[in-house]
Amino acid sequence: MNVDYETIQKIQKLGDDVLIGVAEVAALTGFSILTVRQRKLPGLDPVPGLSRLRWRLGDLRQWMRSGPQVGEIRSQEPLQQKTIRPGGRPTKKSQVEARK
Repeated sequence: MNVDYETIQKIQKLGDDVLIGVAEVAALTGFSILTVRQRKLPGLDPVPGLSRLRWRLGDLRQWMRSGPQVGEIRSQEPLQQKTIRPGGRPTKKSQVEARK
């Protein structure tokens, strides 16, 4: 993972009303550019009505401070145990026992 420290330092000096693009969001969040471009950041939506994907820097900072929201966290409940079947071919012993 490459961290673009120069971009991060430049962005830190900007105000909250500045619009930033995909590369800047990726640099600040640590997500890949492809992940940001596909809008897979729950709770962080780009500014509507623009021809390019842009995010308000203040919204991004707030999103990063707040952490994951309750609705965004995947259920961490343990999965129900499924009936476990042995994989592969049955042993000769089990085949003989099944005939009896």
